[in-house]
Amino acid sequence: MSDTGAKSPLWDEMMALRPAIAKAHADANREALLEHARMGRSVPEGRDGKVVWITPAEIFARYGLDEFGREKPAE
Repeated sequence: MSDTGAKSPLWDEMMALRPAIAKAHADANREALLEHARMGRSVPEGRDGKVVWITPAEIFARYGLDEFGREKPAE
């Protein structure tokens, strides 16, 4: 297969799907993190080249939930 520099229609289709794929990935990560937090498990995360442990409370706060994983009441 020679490289002519032209992009195939499949490439254009894949690029059009990138936002949907990114959203699906973010949603799956959110659900996995919240599942661990609901079970009381901390999870490791890379920050500044180091591994740090994120507590369930930090996970809930990241998604705007209270320390028990419930929606915060409207003020």
